[in-house]
Amino acid sequence: MKKYMDKLRKNIRINKNLFIFLLVIVIIGLISGSLFVTILGADDKTVVIEYMKDFFNNVQTEKLNYDTSLINTLIFTVGFALIVWILGISVIGFFIVIFMLFMKAFILGFSISSIISCYGIKGLILSIIYVFPHHIINILVFIILAAYALIISFKLIQCLTGKKTLNFKNFMNRYLIILAISVVILILTSLYEIYVVPKLLYFFMNIIK
Repeated sequence: MKKYMDKLRKNIRINKNLFIFLLVIVIIGLISGSLFVTILGADDKTVVIEYMKDFFNNVQTEKLNYDTSLINTLIFTVGFALIVWILGISVIGFFIVIFMLFMKAFILGFSISSIISCYGIKGLILSIIYVFPHHIINILVFIILAAYALIISFKLIQCLTGKKTLNFKNFMNRYLIILAISVVILILTSLYEIYVVPKLLYFFMNIIK
């Protein structure tokens, strides 16, 4: 494992500009999602606020279905990772991966802004609990996975145009390892999100009424 982590750190240093680019995409997505709440129409904003209130009421009354929530979260996070991974071994995946990463950040920014819009200052604390650390970890995992997907997609394009040869077996072995590590981390963060975060939200909601 240490050997692969050392390789991962080396690749991050080599492809520093790509990681910076993807980080900027994420920041733009977060900001866009946060601002989107402010331009919603009155009816749409009411729907969002009602959804948030229902969620937090379920947290307070402990009516959440943890098993169903876990399955949905795993489908959403692990499924997202698998789609990004698959797009990396296709020549059409380059721009789709970037768009998917942007949308992932957009949804997170929208969720944070919606919580704050619904609960004000109290919502700021709740949004921190809602996001940290699992969603931050997820975003970092998606950035790394997206970077590898883009690198491989670009190399495949170079191979098809005859500009470069590629040891596909070696690349696929590394790419599979990155996917496996990502899936393990995403499963752990999903477990934290479903079984720990509601308890923390419940605790703080009863303190800061």
